[in-house]
Amino acid sequence: MKNNINENILSNIATPEGLEEELYKKCKSRKHTREVVIRNAGILSVLLISAIGIGGRSIHWIEKSKVSADTQETDSVHTAALTAMMDPGGVESGDAAKSYADTTTEAPAFAASKMDTTGVKQPGSGTNGQQQSLSGVLTAAEYSDLENWDFFQELVQDQKITFPAYGLNPTNAVSVTVTDNNRQPLAGDKVVLLDDQGAALWETITDAEGKAWLFYDTNTNPATVYAGGQNITFADEISVVSTANGQNNTGLQVMFIMDTTGSMSDELNYLKEDFSAIVNETSSKQILFSANFYRDQGDAYVTKCNPFTANPQTVQQQLDAEDAEGGGDTPEAVADILYETMVQADWEDGYNKIAFMIFDAPPHDGTEKQIDAAIRAAAQQGIHVIPVVASNAARDTELFGRALAIMTNSEYVFLTDDSGVGDSHLEPIIGNYTVESLHDVIVRLIQEYQP
Repeated sequence: MKNNINENILSNIATPEGLEEELYKKCKSRKHTREVVIRNAGILSVLLISAIGIGGRSIHWIEKSKVSADTQETDSVHTAALTAMMDPGGVESGDAAKSYADTTTEAPAFAASKMDTTGVKQPGSGTNGQQQSLSGVLTAAEYSDLENWDFFQELVQDQKITFPAYGLNPTNAVSVTVTDNNRQPLAGDKVVLLDDQGAALWETITDAEGKAWLFYDTNTNPATVYAGGQNITFADEISVVSTANGQNNTGLQVMFIMDTTGSMSDELNYLKEDFSAIVNETSSKQILFSANFYRDQGDAYVTKCNPFTANPQTVQQQLDAEDAEGGGDTPEAVADILYETMVQADWEDGYNKIAFMIFDAPPHDGTEKQIDAAIRAAAQQGIHVIPVVASNAARDTELFGRALAIMTNSEYVFLTDDSGVGDSHLEPIIGNYTVESLHDVIVRLIQEYQP
């Protein structure tokens, strides 16, 4: 049997009369698949996909959300993806585009499904095809295990998910809420879990909602929680009115931690293209950015860290200088980059702190102590580590990412198949979630953490 070729053409229908098209990047070759992507500038998110069959072809209708930069009003447009199956050497992309232009099919009733993709990306190895424009195209979802704690505990008890993950065990936790004398959330209050000998088991600070989470191992004896300037008898949930003053932060530090091994080309290219848009939508005189990169032992570098700066152009130049290369096996230098960025980076008092870690492979075995030290340092400083797990990550990478998020009081973010870009993305074992563009997720989270 002859090999088939998929020709994918993505086009925005901006008006009933036709298409506003910008053919911007490129036939992407992987096996026998060629993709030509056409989109209208300004479209931000591919949300959900449904498909109908038409003879030997299928039309994929994609619901997309468009946000006006001037009015911030949201409206909806439809995008059609025409997938034509043909023999090698058959219809070229221009003919496929013409056949689409002649199509007048109405958008079908909306239903969720996935776009067809081919090729398998192995985490930590190889390049992932040729570069294509990804700004506003990659799709992702955000999920909080802390906000769904009872469900998380059920998953653990039913052994659907297991911990520790590379030394991180978030299953034993204490929830603490601190308010001031006016019963308003108290941010930046020091909270410590102590054992029966007075030794600190976990230390952190409250977030903007006055919330803190403390963690302990099953072989310890938690006895007291210090919060709001008081010692309180240990319990799973604690609420306290503070006798102390909280910390009123006035700025935000935003760190990007990027795996730049060969399998991460889509994600690296996305960040290169989208960083300026992220800055424009979150602009503030009190926001600092830092871009940090890592690969593995034997590569051109293991880690490459940069200080925080108020100049986004400096960060853009650092991003543009990077390429996705190296790797070659699944574990990467995750422990090294976490230790350097959480323990040694120039985090400052008076700032809220978040770190987006974009990766697809877990740490090396035997690095548990280094990881533990890094996450404890993050918790103590109030750094919210937000994992962004990319395509073809395995279950152990998902669970490691979720442990990172839980133990630093933050959210778990994962890329999805809904964009039709790249390779397969692992479906996490979580509750309900909403698919958005990765751009929208990152922008919203930055805005949520801004003072």
